[in-house]
Amino acid sequence: MIKKVIAIVLSAALLTYCGANTAQKDATSVGDGGWSFEGWGGPPEQRNDGKTPRDTNPKDYYYMKFASRASVKAIAKKNPVMVQSTCRESARLQGTSEVIRKMLGECHNAGFFTCNESNHGITTDCNPFISASLAKGVGVYECKATGPGSDPNDVSKDNWEECQCVIYAKFPGGRNALVAKVQEIGK
Repeated sequence: MIKKVIAIVLSAALLTYCGANTAQKDATSVGDGGWSFEGWGGPPEQRNDGKTPRDTNPKDYYYMKFASRASVKAIAKKNPVMVQSTCRESARLQGTSEVIRKMLGECHNAGFFTCNESNHGITTDCNPFISASLAKGVGVYECKATGPGSDPNDVSKDNWEECQCVIYAKFPGGRNALVAKVQEIGK
């Protein structure tokens, strides 16, 4: 009995703490009519001066929005902290190939290289060194709950069964360094 009470109190404390810091830090940055920026930007740290990565340097990070869902297991357990964390992690894991594809697609569209694509993202014959190094630097900038019943004006109504996240991948030196690396590998 005491273990259940401790678990409930701990879950409530974590939900309160995590909800205040990660639920909707900036509700205007993701979701409909929100984060419209996709491309190269500065570091993903939250800033107190109101600047976003779009406004900061060095532009070593590529950002994009990615929608995802929480795990079925987390939803079935009805554990709000687990639902939120699995939705965020799912966005990072599932969005990795997409953010890399978009980064490399900028080089591809500029005529710097060609690659074969599959339904599963970039194949290994498309600069595997670059793809592998980018996959290690993928993270989540922030997320917003978008599940049924979510209200962007009321964090207490967040439903993290579905979420929309801004994810990023880092390439030191940004677009110019990526283009140079692609050209070097292509020689």
